[in-house]
Amino acid sequence: MKLRLEGTLAECEQAAALLARMFDVVSVSDPYANRGRSRLVRVYVEARLDPGRTSTVPAELARQRVTLHRAHRELPGR
Repeated sequence: MKLRLEGTLAECEQAAALLARMFDVVSVSDPYANRGRSRLVRVYVEARLDPGRTSTVPAELARQRVTLHRAHRELPGR
């Protein structure tokens, strides 16, 4: 999977570390500054599913439902 993180540098570093606990992270890019006067950065993460890690998801997280939106419309369900 290829993921793009966008946030402050500290947020992106923390999110990349959390992703590494759940996935086999192959690479994490250097931070790229957003355009203009934004203080946000983009970090690109390439990761693979790791069955050994994803099977240990805490039960409370596994039960949570989220609704994902893209361009103001719900993504198709599985």
